[in-house]
Amino acid sequence: MSKPNGTDFSRIHPAQAPSKGPEVSAPHDQEGRRALFSAGDVLPAEAANGMVTISCGHCGEDSAVSLTDALRLAVPSLHLPFLKRGHGSWMRCPACRRHTWVSVQIHLP
Repeated sequence: MSKPNGTDFSRIHPAQAPSKGPEVSAPHDQEGRRALFSAGDVLPAEAANGMVTISCGHCGEDSAVSLTDALRLAVPSLHLPFLKRGHGSWMRCPACRRHTWVSVQIHLP
């Protein structure tokens, strides 16, 4: 018995995926989602009263953070300003997130 016209599925081929061009990898965003939803960092030159400027001895970045963030970064920490000139505090850097020697400046009102 022959099949009626239109029910023969031999003409139907599986769909082929569209050809892809050369893959271009985007640079990895280390800030990620936090950078999208944050208000932005205050530049150390514009640090307002009640802010703390932290200069990292490892990465060389200067970061301005609030007093509460500075206290969070300072646990645990070691401060030897008279024995170690320049970067006299051992604490977490807000830029590179490593425990390293930093310089801390507090801007009081």
